[in-house]
Amino acid sequence: MEEADETTEPVPVLSPVSETKSTEAPTTSPPSEQPSPAEETTSAAAQAGESTAASVSPKKGFTHYLSYPRPSVQAFVGSYIAPLVPKFRGDPKKATVDKEKSTKTEGEEEKAEKAKQQKLLSQREKIIARVSVDNRTRALVKGLQRVSDVELLTTRVEELSFHLLEFPETRGVAVKENLLPCLLRLRQARDLSLQAAVREALALVGYTDPVKGRGIRVLAIDGGGTRGLLALQTLHKLQDLTGKRIHQLFDYICGVSTGAILAFMLGIFQIPLEECEDMYRKLGSDIFKQNVIVGTVKMGWSHAFYDSEMWESILKERMGEGRMIESAKDPHCPKVAAVSTIVNRGLPLKAYVFRNYRLMPGVRSHYLGDCKHKMWQAIRASSAAPGYFQEFVLGKDLHQDGGLLINNPTALAIHECKCLWPNAPLECVLSLGTGRYETVGTNSTNYTSLKTKLTHVISSATDTEEVHTMLDALLPPDTYFRFNPHMSEDVPLNENRQEKLNLLKGEGDRYLERNEAKLKKAASVLGQEKGAIQKLAEWAKLKADMYEGIPFVSKL
Repeated sequence: MEEADETTEPVPVLSPVSETKSTEAPTTSPPSEQPSPAEETTSAAAQAGESTAASVSPKKGFTHYLSYPRPSVQAFVGSYIAPLVPKFRGDPKKATVDKEKSTKTEGEEEKAEKAKQQKLLSQREKIIARVSVDNRTRALVKGLQRVSDVELLTTRVEELSFHLLEFPETRGVAVKENLLPCLLRLRQARDLSLQAAVREALALVGYTDPVKGRGIRVLAIDGGGTRGLLALQTLHKLQDLTGKRIHQLFDYICGVSTGAILAFMLGIFQIPLEECEDMYRKLGSDIFKQNVIVGTVKMGWSHAFYDSEMWESILKERMGEGRMIESAKDPHCPKVAAVSTIVNRGLPLKAYVFRNYRLMPGVRSHYLGDCKHKMWQAIRASSAAPGYFQEFVLGKDLHQDGGLLINNPTALAIHECKCLWPNAPLECVLSLGTGRYETVGTNSTNYTSLKTKLTHVISSATDTEEVHTMLDALLPPDTYFRFNPHMSEDVPLNENRQEKLNLLKGEGDRYLERNEAKLKKAASVLGQEKGAIQKLAEWAKLKADMYEGIPFVSKL
């Protein structure tokens, strides 16, 4: 009976996985125990449940799906075939992204179109403004030609000068409207105020009178702090030899830092040399007088050892609020320039020339610069030596000492002179240094320290003799003269002790005694007068300019 019952029990169909589990089960159970029929039924049901759960798992093989009826085949189709069929239904996320992209593209196009319209509108406004400015220039020029009253003429010339100072690009329009002949004729008037106003207007347009001698005479003064007393000594000797004051000897005076101070004293304010030396000594004692502790604190706070605000107040008190171009009212004032360095326009650094003149329309200098600034601003910018005074902010530019870039401005001065008088030869170029001190080398092959490297960089940046060597080789003989005394000790820029300054002056006297022949040669060149033919040619040119006008030729 037991055998019959065993044969009548249904035998479950096992999957390969369940068969594996059933074959492994006896090996894990003890060999002496025999499973009962109920236990076999329970285990078979459990194995069937496991096989059903295994059919849902995506990790089963291909044969696993064939051993089951329709649901397993559907699962097979859904798992294996469905991913191979392309989806015809649109993806809502993709559609949203495409819509956003199209909206964004349309927005960018609208924005670009608006920017284009705004640009065209601004250009149109600029054109209208330029046309109105040009029309204003023409009206001011025509207004001069219709008036004969002296006071009204003076007022209108001043209005024209203010307009040209504000809009320098209108000089070409003014020249084409025959402004220069009109101004040259007005300059013949006897009224002094009208003459001064006309000279300023001519300088703003870019007109230059003929040179004082047979050719261009240039004076260039290096930077060097209180060592500028050496340059004053040379000029004093030169004045004694020629019998003329400095502003009468030169057509162009240019300086850097302390040289700019001397250029303004001698060229614009025309202070006698004796007073210049006294003022220079007093100026040095007032400026370079600082407590060491206070100066050190200021150095860490503002990177300036001395009081920059006090220096500005001294300059304003001595020079006033006059602009550079206003010095052109003086008929005896030469062309004067001060050089600074702009440090916030990227690299390389750029030199800036503070001028009391402008160039003719179509003539462009290699150097930036203008004449609209005040005189005290020019000195303040040119003397802003790093570590001594703070940088000077002027408009959108940050200025430092011109010696950072051009400590010997002789080459710059020659370039500016050739822009002013392109057809005149160079007669005399006088370059004045503020002393040089040469150290003895160690002949050591050891690596230098960081301090030594920085010293070498500063020395090379402020070197003045390389420019001298180049110009001495290029300029004609008996044209270029350089005076730069040797010093027995290294005198700093801020030296204000009277005994040290007297020692410096003594070394300058001995240097000039050794170079007396060269100094006399320079004085003889500066003392040469114009010939009769040159005077006649200049007179004829002036008359032609007064009645025919200067041809406007652009060199841009």
